[in-house]
Amino acid sequence: MINQLVDVLTKSGLLKKDLDYHLIRGSMVIVFLLFGYQKWFEYEARVLIPYISNGPLISWMYPVFGIRGASWFLGTTEWTFCLLLFWGFWNRQAGILGALGSCATFVGTVTIIPFMPGVWDEVAGGFPAMTGNVPFLMKDVVLLAASFYLLKQDIVRAEHSGTTNFLVRNLAKILAGLGLLREDLEYHLLRASMVIIFAFFGYTKWHQYGAELMIPFISHSPFIFWLYPAFGVRGGARFLGTSEWLICALLYAGFWDKRFGVLGALGSSVTFLTTLTIIPFVPDGWDPAAGFPAMAGAVPFLVKDVVLLAVSICLLKQDVVSVSLSSGNAKTFSTSNAGGLANAWRPGGR
Repeated sequence: MINQLVDVLTKSGLLKKDLDYHLIRGSMVIVFLLFGYQKWFEYEARVLIPYISNGPLISWMYPVFGIRGASWFLGTTEWTFCLLLFWGFWNRQAGILGALGSCATFVGTVTIIPFMPGVWDEVAGGFPAMTGNVPFLMKDVVLLAASFYLLKQDIVRAEHSGTTNFLVRNLAKILAGLGLLREDLEYHLLRASMVIIFAFFGYTKWHQYGAELMIPFISHSPFIFWLYPAFGVRGGARFLGTSEWLICALLYAGFWDKRFGVLGALGSSVTFLTTLTIIPFVPDGWDPAAGFPAMAGAVPFLVKDVVLLAVSICLLKQDVVSVSLSSGNAKTFSTSNAGGLANAWRPGGR
C-alpha cells in the first residue's frame, strides 16, 4: 500500500528538482513580507508590546526606539530579510544573509516563550497546555528550523558552485566547526520541529479552553465546519487532537521508518492546507483602518501555516525518495524528475 502511495506521489510531480527548497524559500518571503507590512501601523505596535517587553533578546528596543519606533525597526529589518530571501532565488550570497537574519529573528521570538506571563492554562494543569500568546510563538520553532534549512542549503550550494567569498567561506568554517553542516541535520531539525508542533497543539485540544479557542477556526473553515454538527464543540476539538497526535506519532516514527514518515508528512500537508483555507473566511481578519494586507485577529496566526505547509511538503518529498530507494524502486524514476534520485535528499545534492 505504501509503495502504491509513493508511486502516486511521485507521478504528482512531488520530486521535481528543488521543489521543496523553493517552497520553503517562497513561504518565508511571504511571512516576512506580510508581518513586516503590518508593523508600520499603530495597531500592530500595540499588539507587539507583550512580546517585545518580555523578550530577553529584544526588550532593549523600547528604551532605544519607543513603542512606535521599535515596531518600525522590526518592520524595516523584516522587509530587509524578505528582500534578501527573495534575491536568494538567484543569488546564494544574498540568500545566506537573508537566512542568517531569519534565524536571528526566530531565535529572538522563540526565546520569548519562557518569559511570557500567564501562558500555560492553570485549569488544564499548566505546562504544556498552551494559552495566550504561546501558540502564536510556538509555530516559530518551525520557522526557525526552516530558516536554518535555507542557511545550510545556500552555504552548501554556494560552495559546490564555487561562488563563495571571504564571508561565506568563514561562515561555513564556523558552522562546520559547530557541527551544523552535518549531513541531514536540517532535515532532522525540520522533522523534530513538526513533531513538537503537533504534540503541543494536539494536547491543547483535549481541554475545555482549547475547544473554545477552536470555535472561530472550525466554524469558518470550508473543510472542517462539519465537525461541530457531527461531534459538538468538545468532540470536534478531541477529533482534531486525536488526528494531530496520530500525525505527531507518524512523524516521530519517521526518524527510523520512512514509510511512517510518508504518512505523517502527508497528514501534516493536509492539515496545514486545510488551515490556510480558513483565512479568507475569518471575520475581521484585516485591520479596518489599514485594510488588506494588514493582518489582524486570527489571520497572523494562520499565515504562519504557509511555512508549516512548505516544511510538510519538504518532509514528504524526502521520505518518498527514501522509501523509493530502500524498496528498490529507484529505477521507476527519471533523473530529471528526481533531480538525481540518489542525491535528491542530500544537502547540496540538487
